[in-house]
Amino acid sequence: MYITYTLPNKKEVKLKELLYKDLRVFSLYGGTSTHSQIEFLESFILTKGLNILEKFFALIYLRLQCVGSDIIIGSSRGDIGVSLEYIRSNIEGISNIETDVTIDEVQYTLDYPLRFNTGNDDFILSLIKRIKIGEEELIIGDLTEEEYEQVVDRLPKQLYNYINNFLNDKNSFFNFILLEQRDNVEVDPIGFNVIQVAFTEFIVSMFNCISDTGYREMLFTLSKRINDVSFLVNSTYLEVHDYFELYKEEIEAERGAG
Repeated sequence: MYITYTLPNKKEVKLKELLYKDLRVFSLYGGTSTHSQIEFLESFILTKGLNILEKFFALIYLRLQCVGSDIIIGSSRGDIGVSLEYIRSNIEGISNIETDVTIDEVQYTLDYPLRFNTGNDDFILSLIKRIKIGEEELIIGDLTEEEYEQVVDRLPKQLYNYINNFLNDKNSFFNFILLEQRDNVEVDPIGFNVIQVAFTEFIVSMFNCISDTGYREMLFTLSKRINDVSFLVNSTYLEVHDYFELYKEEIEAERGAG
């Protein structure tokens, strides 16, 4: 099943539904690199060429639709339960920060990076959104990995200075607050810079919902009520959780009647 979502900048995104069995697969990535984990999550975004902020909004929506809104965020005051809806409301949107740079009659358009920071500095070159030579335009997000590497290897050294200037000039657009200071609770503001590894790690943490043991225990419990286990694993986490709550209510009602 597919999901469509309109981003704050009016771009429509197509997503693949995240199923209960997919979360179990994702849990197995726990001992792997952040790169592998975010790559797995990005595979559920079917629309190509999105920058990392667009992907972030798409993944928040996927999480809301298939897993639920509640997440836990670590802070200096300990773990805090927060609604993704609340977080989404704190982010103003996706600003247009495109900037054109011309070197030797070649135009380079800089924007939010296409790739998340997973600890490799080369990701910053994905700030290049497109390259225009005369009437010919190269869209970086449409390239294969091999084509992308070839383009990166041929970039002029002068472009690196323009990229550094772009990062400095647009710095405020890369920072945002997820959780503001609350008057009634002693919580420090929590924010991220979208080009830092911590931002990527936060996205990964949103989908760390189940352990391998928890996965099996939930299926074992529900199989007493729903014999078709394949039906359960091909449901979303949100649906499985609802089935579990209904099953608990049935058990409690039977005990009350007895």
